[in-house]
Order: sequence, then structure tokens, then C-alpha cells
Amino acid sequence: MIQHNTFLMNKTGLLIMLLALLGNSMQAQNKLYGTVENNGKPLPYVTVRLLETDSTFVSGVTTDTLGKYVFSNIEKGNYLVALSSIGYKPAFIQIKMSDKNLKVPLVTLETENVVLGEVVIKGSSFIRKDDHVLVIPDKQQVKHASTGYDLLYNLMIPDIEVNRKKGEVSNGLGTVTLYINGEKADYRDVQSLRPRDIEKVEYFDVPTGRYSSDIAAINYITKQYRSGGYVSLDGQQTIGYLNGDYNVSAKVSHGNTSYTLWGGYAMKKYEDDCTEKHESIFFPGYEIDREHTSSASRYKNNQQYVQFKVSNVTKKHNLSAQAAFVRDDTPENGSKALLAYSGYYNRQVSSFDAKDENNLKPSLRLYGNFELPKGQNLEFTLKGSYGRNTYTRTYQEADETSLSDVNEDLYSFNFFGKYNLPLRHNNSFGVDIRHIHDITSSDYKGDYDSWQHLWMSETMLHVSYNQRFGEKFSLDFRPGVSMVNYKLHGLDGQQHWSIRLRSQFVYHINKQQQLAFIANIANEQPEISYMNNIDQTVDFIQIKRGNPYLDNTKYYDIGMIYNLPINRFNAQLMMVWGFADNNIRTHYYIEEDKLVSSFLSNSNAYNLGARLALSYKFSDHLRAKFTGQYVNVHVTNLSMNQNGFLGILDVNYFLKDFALNVYGRTASSQLDMNSLVTVKEPASYGASVSWSHKGWYLEAGTENPFTKHVRYKEHADYGVYKYSQVRTSRINQQTGYVKVAYTFDFGRKTSRDKNDVDRSINSAIMKAN
Repeated sequence: MIQHNTFLMNKTGLLIMLLALLGNSMQAQNKLYGTVENNGKPLPYVTVRLLETDSTFVSGVTTDTLGKYVFSNIEKGNYLVALSSIGYKPAFIQIKMSDKNLKVPLVTLETENVVLGEVVIKGSSFIRKDDHVLVIPDKQQVKHASTGYDLLYNLMIPDIEVNRKKGEVSNGLGTVTLYINGEKADYRDVQSLRPRDIEKVEYFDVPTGRYSSDIAAINYITKQYRSGGYVSLDGQQTIGYLNGDYNVSAKVSHGNTSYTLWGGYAMKKYEDDCTEKHESIFFPGYEIDREHTSSASRYKNNQQYVQFKVSNVTKKHNLSAQAAFVRDDTPENGSKALLAYSGYYNRQVSSFDAKDENNLKPSLRLYGNFELPKGQNLEFTLKGSYGRNTYTRTYQEADETSLSDVNEDLYSFNFFGKYNLPLRHNNSFGVDIRHIHDITSSDYKGDYDSWQHLWMSETMLHVSYNQRFGEKFSLDFRPGVSMVNYKLHGLDGQQHWSIRLRSQFVYHINKQQQLAFIANIANEQPEISYMNNIDQTVDFIQIKRGNPYLDNTKYYDIGMIYNLPINRFNAQLMMVWGFADNNIRTHYYIEEDKLVSSFLSNSNAYNLGARLALSYKFSDHLRAKFTGQYVNVHVTNLSMNQNGFLGILDVNYFLKDFALNVYGRTASSQLDMNSLVTVKEPASYGASVSWSHKGWYLEAGTENPFTKHVRYKEHADYGVYKYSQVRTSRINQQTGYVKVAYTFDFGRKTSRDKNDVDRSINSAIMKAN
């Protein structure tokens, strides 16, 4: 009996403890609540955002039919409550949250005559406006990102694919152009952008105004500071092979003027790539088959850059000038191979292929953006660069040796100017002009001695007009012309005119849904490395030859885009049909006892694409995104056709200072309509975990951790020549990486400036492979 009573007492005590803990837990989940009205009446569907004092997004809700709103699980601290709704003036309230539930004083929103044209997606940080989606990063997304690409990836905009490693952003229509505060940005710009300085992100899925020339555009809006500075260090190192990227930057701001210095070093080194390739060459009356097995490959590259920038920013203008210098060196790029010939003759020989490249590029860039009276805007960019490029290739097969040694001087000039004028009734008019000019001189020595001098330019003029039709419809119409000129020394000059058009008709189904129809006409000039009459030895059966008479490729696209955001769920469906006229493609033909690889622009190609993108925010901690797409490519006069499918899944989980990312891609197969090669890529997957605290950011990740043999397959059939190959590379096998970043602020905090170093190397040198 005593034991029984003791047992009951223990159970009672345990129950009391559990109730106490539950009570404490319930008390810890503090609520913030309030009411919004207008003229004494409750105001429903008002957007209420909870922000930190530095405007970082924490959470968002909307008022119910009684004008009431509630935030749950709010930590202690100082906050801003931002309230906004269509047709009302926004309001801001400072509050201090303690350990208790807090009722915000009654808020009365005043009526505003100007309609803001803003539609809010309930329970989300996505805000749909007329021509773009405004995305306000929340605290978790900012905290667990070290670059602009990291943050864009964390935002999980459904129809955008972000490759953080390569710095590539795309949607179903092509490459998404990136901007920072309205100024066009390159890879290093966004890579060096500090997420905590990003106030919001604008995604122009239906570009108008200053972004009307882009397929789609992302504009990062950063916080502006008046004084202070920072020093920032970051580095990323791959585990599994040598691949590192290290950068340092410093900025000092005083008033409206800031001075920024960047510098960096990158290197890559790996070996033992393996290629197993079968080739068949059909000469008149006989055939040569060749089995190619490579071994002992080596690749080594290093790159250095430095840039200095001065900028002056006021409410009326944004001016900047910058000078940069880039050096890129590839002293080793070669492999040995065993060649087994059969057919016309039988023999086995060994070969050796070695290349050495060096590139130097100083550049100067001037930028200006002016806000003129009555909402007018004028923008220009002027950029010039010089490239000193060298290329040496030695090829040995049995007792024969081939040599090519090329020195090139490349001068590039680019100008872009744009004027935009807002009109009445939410309409706008704009005009822009772009001129691209390249002059290159190349001196070839070795198997084929030649001097090649190429002059090439393209001038594009566009007029833009945007028209609203009531509340439901809008039209963006952007006609233009392009004039391409090029002349190779010793030959007649070539000139091509092309009509250009970008048009979009948008049906705003309701406050959330949007249906857009697109029709585009574009053109593309040939690669400058194709525009020559030089021959280059590939091996002792095959040579590569330029073609200075290539036509302009013209592209025609029509498509449909449907957007559906519902609370935490976002979806986009895209379907596009495209036609390429005068498609520039690889061409093989027989010339005496040689196989010649060159280029032609006499074929047509069709492509049909469908893409479904979904994202869902399960909670503040867990978000996921899925993309599925189908692509069909058909080259008409060659009767080539290929269907391709791809699925991509990304999952992010945030917990305090830590973040976990898991991703995967299905295997895919696609025909390249230019090279006419079908590439089959294997499935890939990976994961990363990061830790962020104050000025520190640490990240470690892995790719394909349980797959030992990742193989890329290719095949092509050109009639007189066909091949199939399987390629494995150390860079695509089991790998890992470690990333470290640290920022030290001095004086008042200042925003991370954009890094405009263009580290890409442009060259007209025709290379064997």
C-alpha cells in the first residue's frame, strides 16, 4: 500500500512538472498582434511585415476580414512593423518585444490617391508588382549566405536556376541578366556582394523600362551608407583535386564618394582524365577507324586580378570609374594517348598533345546613371580593353610532330546608352543604342604561317514602349535593328542587317495569377575565332579550318509563361517554341586525304521546351524547390532529332547559426544544335552545411560522395565522320570543398560594393580543340 501511494505521488509529481514545462513553453511562444482600420472600419488584406531595425525581413502576414493580424513565436528584441496596402499610405511602428505577448496600438492607414499597383502574396516575402516580383530576403536566407549568388539560391525563386559554383543564373528562356542598384553586374560583382547589405531583390520576369533588353533580370537593391569602410577576406578550396579561389577587398566611404580595391588569386590543377573514343572516317573508296584511349593527362591554370574603383552616388546620379588588370595562365594542358587504327590500314601508335596559353587584359570602364526631371532616366556605359593572348600547341604521333604558335593583340570597345521616359496612365517610352567593336591581329607560326587581321562590329538600336490596358492587360513592345560588319584582311567586307523584336502581352488574371505571351526576333553574330581563313592541325588525318563568310543567325521565339503564387507556394509553367535560321554549325568534309572540320551557316534548327518550377516554404526553417523540364531539338536539313528531360530538386533547412542544403539532378541528354553533338550527362547530387556568426561564414560541402565513376557520354554523326566517346574526369568524381569568409567593419558600416572585374578572356585565335 505504501509502495502504491508512493507510485501515485511520483506520477502526480511528474504530471505537475510536465504541465509546468508545457506552461513555460507556451509562455515562451510570445505573440505580437494588432488591428488595422480606415475611417473607423476594419481594413482586411493589409500586408504586415515584421522587420529588424536594419530592415531585415523576419516574417510577414496579412490582416483578416476584421483587420486583425498575429505574429507567433517572436523572440525578444527591437523591431519595425511595416503596414501597406493598395491605395493607402504605408505606416511604420517601432516596437520592443519582451517575454510577454505584445499588443500593437491601433493603426489607421490613410487613403492615398495614387494606386501603387502592388499585389502581395500572403504569408510570403514575394510581392508581385506590374512588371516584376519584389522579393524581401528573410533573416534566415541572409544569415546563411556569403555571396550574392548564395542569397539568390536561398530565395528559391521558382523559375530561376542558380549555379553558385559557376556563377550562372538562368530560366527557361536563357541567361538572366544581373544588376546591382540598376547597374549591370558580372560574376565577380555578385560573388563579392555581401548578403547583409542586400535590402531586397527585384526579379523582372516580364522586363520593361531599363530592363526591356533582357530576357529576364535580377536587380539587387543594397542599403546605402554614408561613411565607414570594411576589409573582407574569402577563400574556397576543393578537396579531391587542387582548385582554390581567394579574394580580398577593401572599401572606404566618405559622404557620397567611395573608394574600393579588389584583388584575387585562383588556381586549378588536376590530372588523370580519361577519354575512350571511337572514330570512323569515310574517305571515297575506303574507311579509317580509330580507337583513342587517353592517359596521363595534366591540367594546370592560375589567374590573378586587381581592380580599383571610385564611385559617387547621390539621389540625382550614380557615377563610377574603374580600372582593372587580369592575368590568366595555363602552362600545362596535355595528355598522352594510345591510337589503334583499323580499316584502310592497321597499326598502333602513341600520341602526345600539349597546349600552353597565356592571357593579359587591362581594361577601363566608365558608368553613369542620371535621374532627370519628370521621372526621366539616362544611363550609359563605356568600356575599353586590350588583350595580349598567346597560344602554343605541340602534337606528336609516332615520329611526326605538329607545331602551332600564335600571338594575338585584341582591342575591344563597348558603348551602351539608354533613355527612358515615363508617360501618363502608367505607360513608358525608351530608346537604347549599343555598339560592340573588336579589332584583332593574330600571327600564326608553325605548320601554317599566316597573319590574320579581323575587324568586326555590331550596332543595335531599339525603341521600347509599354502600354497598360486597364487593370487586366499590359503590352511591352520593343522593336529594333542590328547591323553587323566584319572584314578579314585581304577579303571583301561583309555586312548584315537584321530586324529585332521583343514583345510581351500580359494578362493579369487576378491579384496572384499572371499569364504572359511572348514573341521575339533576335540575331547573333559568329564567334570571332571562326572568322578566319587559317588551317590548324588537329592530327595527321584531320585539320580545322575557319570560315570568313558566315551569315548572321536569326532566332524566332514564341511562348507562354504562367505564374501562380499562393501563400507559401509558388509555381511557374513555361512553354517556348524556337526557330534558328542560318544556324551556325560544325561541318565536316573530305579534301584529298584529309578530314576537314569547319563551320557553315546554311542549316535551320527548331527547339521546343516546357518547364515547370515549384517552390514551397514549409516553415521558416524548411524550404524546397523542384524544377522539371523537357527540351526537343531538331536540325531540319540533317534530320537530327533529340528529346531531353531534366529534374532538379533543392532543399534548404535553417537552424539558428547553421544551414543544411541537399540537392540532386537527374541524368539528362541533349543535342547541341551548333556542334551537333549529343551529350549525355549523368545524375549528380550533393550536400553542404554552413555556419554563420557575426562577421564569419564557414561552409563545407560534397558532390557525388557515393559515386566513384561519373561518366559523360557524347556521340555525333556528320556523314563523312562520326564518333562516340566516354569521358571521366577527376573534377566530376567524389569531391568536397571548404569555404571561409570574414568581414571586418570599421567606422560606420558600409555596403559591400560591386566587383566589376571581368575575368573572362576573349580571343579570336582558332584552336585545334
